[in-house]
Amino acid sequence: MPAEKPRGLSPAGVPRDLSLGIQIGLEPQADFADDGASGAVTTRTSSWWAGRRCTTCGQTFRRGDRVLINAVKRTALHLAPRLACGIDPHPVDSAPTAAADTATAASDKDEFTAGLLSTWPASIRLRRIAEDDWRLPRPGAKLAAPACLFCGHTFRAGEYVVICPCRTACGEPTACGAAVHRDPAAGLPCWDSWQPGGVLTVCPTTTAKL
Repeated sequence: MPAEKPRGLSPAGVPRDLSLGIQIGLEPQADFADDGASGAVTTRTSSWWAGRRCTTCGQTFRRGDRVLINAVKRTALHLAPRLACGIDPHPVDSAPTAAADTATAASDKDEFTAGLLSTWPASIRLRRIAEDDWRLPRPGAKLAAPACLFCGHTFRAGEYVVICPCRTACGEPTACGAAVHRDPAAGLPCWDSWQPGGVLTVCPTTTAKL
């Protein structure tokens, strides 16, 4: 007779649990080990607020985002650069120095992104989300801003995306405006995971053939 499998173990769940464990081990760790604590922490995959939308800016909370947590009220506010929705309990002492460091980091990121995209080019046209792009969340907006069709996160200014190439009856592009991240430098290679072949044949919104 074949050996009896240990009870309580799901073979199908082992790879999933292992993958989650690896992600948690590699990602930035929170200032508080307990996600039930209040204060300034770093978002992890397992954080209860991960993937939710900030009630102030409308952006989703991503892994690595620094946030201000109120465990009693069950609220979370961004403390990430350019998404300072909450009051940082540990503000930087020197504002000019902080601004200079932020500018340097942004420049380094742009250079790294350009190099990565040149060595790992996309098979489809990429667009960069502008500061005034209609897909960006707007505080106080009645309708929730659109999100990436693959990862479900909202879009942020400066990110590279692939926009659905469908057209209106008049021939105008971006009829539906649906978009998918394609920003490997930001850890968002969503397009390559969603469409490994690099070709979109059907509009994900209207199901019309492209």
